[in-house]
Amino acid sequence: KATVSVLNWTARLPPHPREDMITSLRRACGRGLVSGGTSAMRELSRREEPAGSGNPLILPKASSFLHSAPPNPTKTGRRYYSTPPREEPQAPAAKKKTKTTVLTLQNKYKKQKPISMITCYDYPTATIIDDVGVDIILVGDSVGMVVHGHNSTVPVTVDDMVSHCQAVMRGAKNTFIVGDMPFGSFEADVNDAVRNALRLVKEGGVDAIKLEGGRRMAGTVEAIVNAGVLVQGHIGLTPQTAAAMGGFRVQGKSVKAAEELLADARALQKAGCFSIVIEGVPSEVAEYITKNISVPTIGIGAGKETSGQVLVLHDMVGLNPGRTPKFCKKYSDVTAVMKNAIQEYVDEVGTKEFPSAEYCYKMPEKAAAEMRALLTEEQHPANEPAKQAVLNLDRTPIRKSPIAPTKKIAVIGGGAMGSFIGGSLARIGTNSVWMVSDWSDHVAAVTSHGLRLDSFGGATSSVINTLRATSDVNRVLEEDGYMDMVFILVKSPNTEVAAQKAAKLVHPDHGTITTLQNGVGNREVIVNVLDDPDRVLGGVSAHGAMLMGEAHVQHTGMGSTTIAVPSSGVEVRKRVEDVSHVLTVAGIDTSMEAQHEMESMLWGKLIINAGINPLSALFRVKNGVLAENEVCRSLLEKTVAEAAQVAASKNIKLPFTNPIDAALNVARKTAANRSSMLCDVLRGVTTEIDAINGAIVREGVECGVETPTNASLVAMVNGRQRLATI
Repeated sequence: KATVSVLNWTARLPPHPREDMITSLRRACGRGLVSGGTSAMRELSRREEPAGSGNPLILPKASSFLHSAPPNPTKTGRRYYSTPPREEPQAPAAKKKTKTTVLTLQNKYKKQKPISMITCYDYPTATIIDDVGVDIILVGDSVGMVVHGHNSTVPVTVDDMVSHCQAVMRGAKNTFIVGDMPFGSFEADVNDAVRNALRLVKEGGVDAIKLEGGRRMAGTVEAIVNAGVLVQGHIGLTPQTAAAMGGFRVQGKSVKAAEELLADARALQKAGCFSIVIEGVPSEVAEYITKNISVPTIGIGAGKETSGQVLVLHDMVGLNPGRTPKFCKKYSDVTAVMKNAIQEYVDEVGTKEFPSAEYCYKMPEKAAAEMRALLTEEQHPANEPAKQAVLNLDRTPIRKSPIAPTKKIAVIGGGAMGSFIGGSLARIGTNSVWMVSDWSDHVAAVTSHGLRLDSFGGATSSVINTLRATSDVNRVLEEDGYMDMVFILVKSPNTEVAAQKAAKLVHPDHGTITTLQNGVGNREVIVNVLDDPDRVLGGVSAHGAMLMGEAHVQHTGMGSTTIAVPSSGVEVRKRVEDVSHVLTVAGIDTSMEAQHEMESMLWGKLIINAGINPLSALFRVKNGVLAENEVCRSLLEKTVAEAAQVAASKNIKLPFTNPIDAALNVARKTAANRSSMLCDVLRGVTTEIDAINGAIVREGVECGVETPTNASLVAMVNGRQRLATI
């Protein structure tokens, strides 16, 4: 490749505008075709262009370039040509990217051009997406599952979202960025919703926020929009409340359901949403909604007739260790690429192939020689043993319960606690355990692929294939005969039906029935059915669990479990000891108390449930919101205070000195949990309001204690359920 001087390069060229000349010199210099070009460009840049942007370039005197002229060709052995080499045609400069705004999106929508949207949670990925030219980045609360490893999006906080939004904003300078409002940040109070939305915009740097929910969230959307924040709606399958829907299921399968979704979309549009995400609905329904509203729809698992599409990045590039959803096309397998790269690295480290010389720093040769001399010297006598590093391990002994003899056990109830207790009992492998439930889909899922039980905190997860599930008690009797133990864990309104099943299953001579239900009076109902008080045990458990979907339960709360000894007989005490032992071996530490002590514990749990469950169900929030939101906390305090006054009038000594503090502490400790009553309301099934707050109202009438707050909660929860069935 020959090099010419800048003077020869320009001598025979026709006049060029100044900027064209500088561009031509820069290219030629960069390719090594021109010597002295850098100095020439500096000189030209300093000189003023003659008047008129199109005037030809007037070259400076040759002397101004002489200091950069090439050496004598005879000394260098190079030949310099008097005519410049011919340049290849240059591609036009890339058009500078501009920031995508809501006007850009609206323009695409008007022109019926599909809008692309993708999730992103970090800086390096954001730079890639921004470079490609995706229309919208969604910093989704799915970060909780695909990045933080949670089993749902529920644990994600506003602080989490702000941090991830900031990272994405730094990497994507031109893409329109939407930040997800996490569960619990907008449901309870409009002011909280506006405040949190403003945080995502002001601190997170997003262009808009997204929140889940249809008509019930329209007022909240309108308030956020009025505060100056762009809002994207989200209807159909809403992951934040998927557990209450029975898992991640397709929505809108009927014409009536489609009309409901359209009504949701229209309400959100009227409230001011600039676009709406439609997730997990049939293609026909998504098309129907899209054609009947005037804002863009972004589909995910909703067919191709929406205004645009969104996918979770980790799903589409194969970076999700879980199952890829049906609607997601897998465009790449990044997991395989990463595994191959990491395996190659491990192999090269093992063989010391890496790092080779090209990846190492070198000392100057003189210093390196001195270093090699040091390395060859003997630092220690040959017989001196190498000093061993001592690993300081925690030697705290772990208490292990003795192995329990094999028992035949039935758990009646397939809800969260029934699944948790049943799964725990079956997991140890020494018992024959049945779960009896009317929830046919749950039973079928457990039968098909076992029960997934996530540990407290979600650190570990196990699939229990030894738990047998059925809706038919006769099948249990046919395959296993009478049960040694039956646990009842159904909602209080279903106690009598469950008791009849238990009476049929339990061994007529030595079998026991144990209730660990919420509320008071459940044991008495079971006794009336079995007519043998000494074989019906009442207990209370502070453990918590939450259904994440069919055949999937998470242990969400640790606590004590206590069973009452109904009478003083030796045989009765032996039965209680057996039940306590079986539960303890299964990892549910259980103690025994006298019957009068049990009343104190039952009322303690009743009061806490009375304060948390109905309020979380009415406001549709997680437990933690009740302790932090001023309105919710005030109602909780009034509810608990009334219940405690009823207990005092009955001379019941509660297991805590301050009932309000106890309820608030439980709400904070279970901040990420949905109460069982909230799950019931979302699923449209009967709640335990009459057995919890209703029981307090009834006891208050008998004692002459007024309970207006509890009575109002009973009326509102029951009223809401009746309206939902209309």
